[in-house]
Amino acid sequence: MKTVIVSDIHLTHRYDERKFLFLKELFSSADKIILNGDFWDGYITTFDRFVDSPWKNLFPLLREKEAIYLYGNHDQKRFSDERVSLFSMEQKDYHELMVKNEVYHVEHGQILCPSIDMIYPLSRTSLYYINVVFNKIEALLVYLKSPHNSVLKYENRKIKKKLQLAKVPYFYICGHTHYPEIDKDNKFANSGYIQYKRATYLIIDSSGLSFHAKKY
Repeated sequence: MKTVIVSDIHLTHRYDERKFLFLKELFSSADKIILNGDFWDGYITTFDRFVDSPWKNLFPLLREKEAIYLYGNHDQKRFSDERVSLFSMEQKDYHELMVKNEVYHVEHGQILCPSIDMIYPLSRTSLYYINVVFNKIEALLVYLKSPHNSVLKYENRKIKKKLQLAKVPYFYICGHTHYPEIDKDNKFANSGYIQYKRATYLIIDSSGLSFHAKKY
């Protein structure tokens, strides 16, 4: 059984054929798919516009693979409706699976690493403009191979510290920070993101957990 875990794809109503073809190939290769938050971006678009966009051509494939959809901060449950069943068989806040006696706990990560809208009461309009600017800056930093990753890595360290203090008994997998990582010593992994023509994701199969990175 090959389970693909992806997060932070941030789909909107705008269509990107290269990204579509990459996702179609990746999802087709899986036996099971976990959409670990921020599958679509409710800060940038509406759920109506997203489900009516060309991205809906991925939905039958996701249903075929019995995709599990975990809510993130950009695609909060309150942003959507029952049509989430068009692209997923289950919808929840976290999911656990066991492979080779290891329990993997999968959740987006905004609970342990709150986003700005979880700290300050911002309007959807404010969130829209903040994220439009942030996406342009992040895309430029990724293109320039900026050392901003050190900031994102710090967010992962904060999550790991909280997990250590809580003494959780499982292997924790998240997204959210956009910093891909596997830290087997601390039983922590982050699937990264699929944006800016770069993709990182995790696979769990009979060999355990592995990290993958590609350009599309």
